[in-house]
Amino acid sequence: MFKLPEYEITVQINVNEFNRSLEAKIKELSKGYILRQSTQYGQRRDFHWAFNTWDDAVLAGEELKEIITNPNCILFEVNSDSGK
Repeated sequence: MFKLPEYEITVQINVNEFNRSLEAKIKELSKGYILRQSTQYGQRRDFHWAFNTWDDAVLAGEELKEIITNPNCILFEVNSDSGK
């Protein structure tokens, strides 16, 4: 049976003429992780990376957190769906 990953990083950005460098930075910083899903809807794009352990998700979050300072980053979240 298919099981959703328990740990995830979600990033949502505004899509505009100023965010090309932000998308490039996200791709560069996350190249060691498997992108589970990326969707664009209207003027927003989201990215989702899944992890097997909380520690892996937190470590990846530490590597990706520099994008938070970009005004086009509107959501950065490391979360757990495990209920723990």
